[in-house]
Amino acid sequence: MFVKGLMENNEKIEKILRELGFSKNEAKVYLTVLKLGLANITEIARESNIIRTALYIYIDKLLKQDLLQKTFKGKRIYYIPRNPKKILTILEKRKRKAEKILPLLVDLHNTSSKKPVVKFYEGKEGIRSIYREMTKTSQTLWSIFSADRYYDAFSEKDGNEFLNNIYENGGELRDLVQDTKEGKKYVQENIAKKAGKSKLLPKDFSFDVDLLVAGEKVAMISLTNLVGVVIENKEMAKLQKNFLKFIWGKV
Repeated sequence: MFVKGLMENNEKIEKILRELGFSKNEAKVYLTVLKLGLANITEIARESNIIRTALYIYIDKLLKQDLLQKTFKGKRIYYIPRNPKKILTILEKRKRKAEKILPLLVDLHNTSSKKPVVKFYEGKEGIRSIYREMTKTSQTLWSIFSADRYYDAFSEKDGNEFLNNIYENGGELRDLVQDTKEGKKYVQENIAKKAGKSKLLPKDFSFDVDLLVAGEKVAMISLTNLVGVVIENKEMAKLQKNFLKFIWGKV
């Protein structure tokens, strides 16, 4: 039981050392020398089960990190472990190095986070994925929408699912709808259901691509070709949202 307990402890310590940046064999060699206290290369190789030629590489790394110390007995080289508290010194040095480059890393992150994220979708399932993504919002979903093209591609059941997504997530809907017979019917039904707010666009306002804007996302969908794109970018979403709000105020 005692031997088993020692083995389990060694495995736990080795795992933690690896999490701290040691390679598997570096951790094994370090623990071996700690256990032996004073050892030559033959003894370390025998105890760690690592071949001598490879062993020199790991010992050299541990010497450079000041975790081992070289000493002599006669003409033979021996290795002794330094105080394990040296590990804390190593970690503190790494922390200071990380702190030095942190501002640069933050700048890189800020630069990359401003780049638009663009996702392309195609096919009916792809377009359905766009609607699901855009309607799962707790904010106002603005859209320019063709009821005719939508119901050529999707069922009323699909439409109800997307509406439910909005309200279940605490969002609202503002639809600008193409003025057609199907569009008028859609607006009247929405008014009756109290399913968001919808307005008809002027008769001469024609478009071939539906537009949805929510949060920091903009979606453009061609229901005729069943292709669409979602762009995630704060500035682009703000511009499109202001554009739709402007139209909303004019109709």
